[in-house]
Amino acid sequence: MRSLSRRSLLGAGAALAAPAVARPKTRLGLVRSDHRSLARPASPEAELDYEQVREMVWRAISYGRPRSGSLEAKIKSGAWVVLKPNIVSLRPRRAYRTGDITDMRVLKAVLEYVASRSPARRITIAEGGSYRGLRDPATTAVIMQNGRRVDALTFDWGDKEWNGFSGSLGDMIREAARRFPDKSFDYVDLAYDAVRGPDGRLRRTEVPRAPNGAGAFSSQPAYYVTNTVTQCDFLITIPVLKVHNQCGITCCLKNYVGTAPRIAYAPPEGFSNLLLHREHSVDFRIDPFIVDLAAFHPPDYAVVDGIRGLQYSEHDIGRPDQMIRSNWILAGEDAVACDALAAHLIGFNFRDMEFLHLAQARLMGEMDLDRVDVAGDDPVALRRRWAKPRRWYGRGNRVWRISSEPERPARAWRRISSPMDTLEFPRWLPAPIRPGAKLAAAVTARAPGPRKGFLWIGLDGRLSVELNGQRVAALENDTRYRVAQFRQPVELRSGDNLLRFDLEALSPEPRLSLHLVAPDNSGDSLEGILWRA
Repeated sequence: MRSLSRRSLLGAGAALAAPAVARPKTRLGLVRSDHRSLARPASPEAELDYEQVREMVWRAISYGRPRSGSLEAKIKSGAWVVLKPNIVSLRPRRAYRTGDITDMRVLKAVLEYVASRSPARRITIAEGGSYRGLRDPATTAVIMQNGRRVDALTFDWGDKEWNGFSGSLGDMIREAARRFPDKSFDYVDLAYDAVRGPDGRLRRTEVPRAPNGAGAFSSQPAYYVTNTVTQCDFLITIPVLKVHNQCGITCCLKNYVGTAPRIAYAPPEGFSNLLLHREHSVDFRIDPFIVDLAAFHPPDYAVVDGIRGLQYSEHDIGRPDQMIRSNWILAGEDAVACDALAAHLIGFNFRDMEFLHLAQARLMGEMDLDRVDVAGDDPVALRRRWAKPRRWYGRGNRVWRISSEPERPARAWRRISSPMDTLEFPRWLPAPIRPGAKLAAAVTARAPGPRKGFLWIGLDGRLSVELNGQRVAALENDTRYRVAQFRQPVELRSGDNLLRFDLEALSPEPRLSLHLVAPDNSGDSLEGILWRA
């Protein structure tokens, strides 16, 4: 068993101070197909059969044992266990390709593990995809196969998609029912499982407060949610790992977007969750509602499908190199830690994942990989660099000193902490801002050594930028505001680096955002930077 050191993470741990009180470390299990103790180890590039995948899943679960001692020990006698894979799409949808959804062999292996080893009474596979159910009278967003309408339960995958698996999800459930007659098995389409009031109408439910008092992160704190997620005893999230255009990766927590009932959030003309995005995004980020949805029943356990996934984007974009085979499984009871490690394994700076910061703020799990023990394979040896979304950028600075009187000493300026990447001056300054007003903002970037990188700046106004007293940029924008619109190469010295921004308002709503980006200009945050205001 190994801990991920700051050195192995390229200094990423410097962004957070050490915890004041020692806490037990989170434990995860990581198993690749060439793991030394597997009965039939295979190359990470090899096609695997079901027996190989099942052994990898079961071994990862045994390594990623929860604090109760084992996954089966954590599940109470007679419990209702829900398995939540990602089955967002089906063939022949234009956006679908191999690697888009959870490998059915991984799902089946988890199903068999829970059925054979745990005292659960009911085991449900639950998902809410972008296709309509068989009883839905609408004719948009339907899937046809061999002349008949199908859904996730009835779609027949044949025997070509996953070596060693054939048939439908319904076949998997019926086989489990025959093998384990003491348990019940079923499927719930979460798209239609919305909570309703006594009058039968869809009813919103407010995000429950965490033990530390944290509530909803979206400005709309009440959501449409499902009976299954809110009422089950134990929930296992089983995502496929993919790159995501908006939040960086889609994995354990992003998998909860499939728990939002589309019957409530789909527009009349389709079956997307467009209204979920419209109502609950913050500054165009989906991270707040990802964590809000997970808060209704945080994952009790997680098994990540790292067999095949998608780089560049979360759905098919037509590139022949988009699907990547990695042949590993990650498991553990801390889904936040799983997501952080998954992001690291495919080349992201895990601290750029906004939803991880929000989840940790709710005490949902541990995102600091220095606090994680990994049993099984070595994450450093398994790490690869997947292609990121074309417009990817990491988490920007959030702490500032600001003033509407730039001539005053900076120590007298107001300290603020912005909830998102964009600093909206009118939100923090008392008087209305008129065009021509002079404003200022400052922040110190502490670097563990000399660093080269890029300043990515979003701007509404006319701006002068100084780094350690030297002017490094003069910028202006009075059209559409965009985060990371301007990019300026910079060199930081070891220790403190003072960044000062003098801004002239060109509208009543001047805005500013700041990212320090790695030397490859990829959008990843510069490693090891500590922001101070």
